[in-house]
Amino acid sequence: MDQPARWIRLDPDGVSGVAAVCCGFARTPGGSGDPVCLWGRATAPVRLDDGLWAEPGEFVFALLVPLRFVPGRRDRWLAWGLSPLVAALRRFGAHAYLDGDALCLHGRRIGGGSAREIDGCAAILGAFPGEPPRAPEEADRGKLLEFDLWLSELNREGRARQVLAAFRSALEQQHGWQFDTGWLSEAELSAITAEAVQ
Repeated sequence: MDQPARWIRLDPDGVSGVAAVCCGFARTPGGSGDPVCLWGRATAPVRLDDGLWAEPGEFVFALLVPLRFVPGRRDRWLAWGLSPLVAALRRFGAHAYLDGDALCLHGRRIGGGSAREIDGCAAILGAFPGEPPRAPEEADRGKLLEFDLWLSELNREGRARQVLAAFRSALEQQHGWQFDTGWLSEAELSAITAEAVQ
């Protein structure tokens, strides 16, 4: 049987304060129950952790996972949390790989992550491109859409949704989770607000 998990979208304010959101969320009653993926899209540069930034347009995520579901050694948490992201990008023909805390493609950093413990939960924070890399044979696909700004934006947004769906699917497959899309409860919102004020 798959482990129930929550898939929660953050608004731009939540994305910009994702570290505080994680702390507040982990401190709510039941915050260490089922795994949670908090996600959103950065609208401005966001500092996720020491040396880890998300640029506008990139997806930001935080996996909050009770310690009983993560590998025993902390030095394995980050690779465990980011490996579904590599799998998601490979579905688009990108030969992505992990190099320490960096998500790389063709020797260039395109995203990354960090891992730490917050109140009995492993918190894996990460960022990845808002649009999947195109394979060389697809380089000219969609060029006609670039003449119309609205169609071009629609095409980019469609590809962004595809990469996000691939990430969600890879998390479910690799970790044995079954996501339920949801929203933050009143208690969770209150705890997050209290954490942000501190």
